[in-house]
Amino acid sequence: MKLRGLEFGNVFCTSGARGFFGEGYWFHRYARPFGLEYAGSTFIAKTTTLAPRKGNMPLAADGITPVDTRPSCIIAKPVQGFALNAVGLSGPGAAHLLGTKRWQLRLDPFLISFMAVGAARDDRMREAEGFVTLMRAHQRDFCAPFGIQLNVSCPNTGHDPSHLITDAVELLHVLSQLTVPLVMKVSVLMTPAAVLNILRRAPCDAVTVSNTIPWGALPHRIDWKGLFGTETSPLAHLGGGGLSGRPLLPLVLEWILAAKDLELPVPLIACGGILSWEDAAHLLVAGASAIELGSVSFLRPWRVRGIIQTVNRGFVEKRWF
Repeated sequence: MKLRGLEFGNVFCTSGARGFFGEGYWFHRYARPFGLEYAGSTFIAKTTTLAPRKGNMPLAADGITPVDTRPSCIIAKPVQGFALNAVGLSGPGAAHLLGTKRWQLRLDPFLISFMAVGAARDDRMREAEGFVTLMRAHQRDFCAPFGIQLNVSCPNTGHDPSHLITDAVELLHVLSQLTVPLVMKVSVLMTPAAVLNILRRAPCDAVTVSNTIPWGALPHRIDWKGLFGTETSPLAHLGGGGLSGRPLLPLVLEWILAAKDLELPVPLIACGGILSWEDAAHLLVAGASAIELGSVSFLRPWRVRGIIQTVNRGFVEKRWF
């Protein structure tokens, strides 16, 4: 998939799947021999905020490594194929991350995920402006082309998602000052019609759908009690959390089909519930231009390599068109 003439590939690894720099997590070393391998995919950095953010996941002194091997802000159900997380964008902030120069030294095109999290709209716009100023100061040092993925859909920041959606147009205009590809990451809770409205008013090169689903949303489609055995989120003390994994797949598939009917003018990157190459195939046949892998990394890690290889082979053989 090309964005502004730059090739970014057909498979992305969602923000957070491999950490801020691709360093991965403790279990990656053990799962790698069995298929947890990302070759042939495009890296997306874990979502950063402008300022350091404590969030709900304690980090080591380096600001990027989780202290706990099983963080209490994540509930994974590998057998059932889904997870709930309330990490809350824990991180050291953009200045610290850029100061390591690890992004600048990457050699392949990738995306940096950013979210403005201020309590008020003006605060969020100032954060975006500050992020642009910071990125500009380092932009000439990057060895590889990069783009920005604007996250307007994280359910774990304590914001009303409808407010963040309203911000999207102005945030995209602010980030466009960097003159790099812009990808907007949304939730299936934002309708294709709403996304089309944003695309008509702001510069955006692609759309990723979906981020995690906030606890309690879409009760007519998601059996929250059936999944977790309770009507109250087990992460209620952390804001409720967001659902990822198998239950998202039919929702994302329907969203992609509806978006294609509306003829959204940018490529669509399908993300959510992809636990096998067959899941990816359904989304690509429905009209997605690329896929983004997330929770499969810890729910079905042995399948990651095969999904990436199969999807890329399918593009070579033109199976998805």
